[in-house]
Amino acid sequence: MSFAPGHVSLTFAIWPDKDLLKMGSTGIGIVLPQGVHCAIVKEQSEVKQNRVIRENKEVDDAVTLRAIDLLGFKDKSLTIYLRHDLPLGSGFGISGASALAACLELEKDIDLCVKAAHQAEVEFRTGLGDVVAIAESIRQTMFPAIVIRNTPGYEGKVDCVQIKEKFAICVSGLGRDTSEIISDEKWVELINSAALGIHFNNVNLRSAIKVGRLFTEKSGLINDNISEIIDRMPLGTVSSVAHLGTSIIATSEDIDALSSSLEKFGEVRKY
Repeated sequence: MSFAPGHVSLTFAIWPDKDLLKMGSTGIGIVLPQGVHCAIVKEQSEVKQNRVIRENKEVDDAVTLRAIDLLGFKDKSLTIYLRHDLPLGSGFGISGASALAACLELEKDIDLCVKAAHQAEVEFRTGLGDVVAIAESIRQTMFPAIVIRNTPGYEGKVDCVQIKEKFAICVSGLGRDTSEIISDEKWVELINSAALGIHFNNVNLRSAIKVGRLFTEKSGLINDNISEIIDRMPLGTVSSVAHLGTSIIATSEDIDALSSSLEKFGEVRKY
């Protein structure tokens, strides 16, 4: 069984390109110790079409299916079983993690897997940099970790920094449609303007989340509900949004008090 961790994007700048492999994002994020587990079975069936099973139900996971097609496993009568530690659509990069986990179950060359999963995600506009960030943490066997995407695309330069501090995530709200945001020219302009001038010197967990909060406010990727949650955090807490979602990521020296505060707004995960 293969595993690909989830990824919380704190800041991102969008880099369009006609070549989907070169298209992507730069920015800073956090790779989590939870994510997607995948097992694949080749069925003895006349039906050649691959299918995806999640929580004992067949689902339309176009990104995962496209990724394994690109890897060379189109219509091989494969049943792809996915088990998620984190929910879809909440800002945890689960679409990219699912595609990458499926590829890793079929092919041990991680570069080929990243190439296929990244292209699939960009094609469907479900993400731009999650696969690249996740892959680097897998290469270094480092999660949780702060991941800095310095250049865009599947061959982008990425740095990892080990996280030693405790932090919490609150799965809040109904999520956001990533494809709708990153395909909208006005949003792209706002996001890229907000990302200008953001630097990542001497990165640690608190500074990364602070930068994420600044980016979130400058870009307008925050609504009244999220703003209220962040404003009601205990003194000494640093918090921001998991993009492109509505979940909250936060850290504090008193992680138990922080978790108690977050529990009012949704399911809390402590790391």
